[in-house]
Amino acid sequence: MNNFYENISCFYIFRKILVGATFAYFTASTQTSGSAEATVTTTKLQGATITFNSAESKFELLKYPGGLAVYGAKATIAKQEMSDPNDYEATFNLKIDYTNETDTDLTWDLYMVESEYAKLDEEETTTCKLHQKGEGNETQFWYADIDDSEENTESCDAAAITTKITSELTGKKIASGKLKKNTQSGQGHITKDTLQDVDGEQTDGDLNNRKINTSSPSTKYYYIVIKYPNSGEDQSPTDAGKTISATLSIDGDVSSTLYKG
Repeated sequence: MNNFYENISCFYIFRKILVGATFAYFTASTQTSGSAEATVTTTKLQGATITFNSAESKFELLKYPGGLAVYGAKATIAKQEMSDPNDYEATFNLKIDYTNETDTDLTWDLYMVESEYAKLDEEETTTCKLHQKGEGNETQFWYADIDDSEENTESCDAAAITTKITSELTGKKIASGKLKKNTQSGQGHITKDTLQDVDGEQTDGDLNNRKINTSSPSTKYYYIVIKYPNSGEDQSPTDAGKTISATLSIDGDVSSTLYKG
């Protein structure tokens, strides 16, 4: 039964860059394989049922350095019997398993909100755009915010996304860290005990003791924002053709208790 809980996945992220040319700053378009898969898992607890759903919400701007991606997941709890006068609360820990075969550390922030981000797409959500510039016989590609200069050292800052989540949806950043470079498949694990800070910024790192109850709110949403830093140098020799993946899942058992408000 423990293995069953450990394999519960809120959502799955998979990105693989395939290239077949010579690059500088990624000087030709890439092909990508994979996406956030919609996964629904239901777990029966004492008096309640908890369901994790990837929510099928995502967008990806990771073909080139400077880009970002956002993936959404949903947790819902409900009484097993509608006539049951009691309320129940589920408690669980989260973990992130990841692969980052590139030679670039990627940053991530995980947010929790009580309202769904209804329009999660790049046109409505972000000012991040693809930029390009000719240098001799090559064309350089990178992502940066639309009002940034045409310098290939820029990156998207995800300000529009985080403002939407934290201000309009009153969401809270619950954890952040890095997907460490040169991390092969099966080697990257982030739990409540192994969180890293981002650029010296300390966070609560609250992957443990996540709670949801049948009273209110009975649904919570999780959004992970991943950023791919642009070094302003040629990243293609070490980054092109490499895999980036991350999976948010429950770490260990889920417990259920009576909820008294």
